[in-house]
Amino acid sequence: MNKPWGLTHGLLLVPLIGASHSLVGALGLWLAWALILFSHGLTMGLVRQRLTTRQRLLASIVLAATLTTCTGFIVQAWALELYRPLSLYVGWIALSCVALEHEGFFVESRWLGRLRLVGLFGLLMISLGAVRGLIGSSLPLALLAPGGFILLGLLLAARQAWTADTPPSTIEETPRP
Repeated sequence: MNKPWGLTHGLLLVPLIGASHSLVGALGLWLAWALILFSHGLTMGLVRQRLTTRQRLLASIVLAATLTTCTGFIVQAWALELYRPLSLYVGWIALSCVALEHEGFFVESRWLGRLRLVGLFGLLMISLGAVRGLIGSSLPLALLAPGGFILLGLLLAARQAWTADTPPSTIEETPRP
């Protein structure tokens, strides 16, 4: 498996569904994810050239775990009510950083790709959190994980329907006498 595309994007799905039960939770986790992701990329950029492949993987794991733990401590100290429902998903940020480092996401100077991933993930987190928060008072299923999957599927289907071009008809009309 040279490019673990499914792995990295699958790791983003867990906090997307689990932590987007409210708008505040979605926004908080997205900000933490973006901060840790950029810190991890910048720090690994400083040491990447001096390390072998195995050392790079170990350094990436240690750095991601350190950054997520420190961020978790800071959020726990300043916003305990926000930290309690999100504490499980903060660890997924470390896995996401390590998988993206292994994929080579931070190696090349792909700032546009990084910003696009962060923006898309943030847009999905905030929109899903807002919709689940609005619907959750009248439909409690929306606050649970299955409701998150259903709403995410509906949002993605709506986006595809909105942006899809109508294909030209392949049926040829024949003139009738």
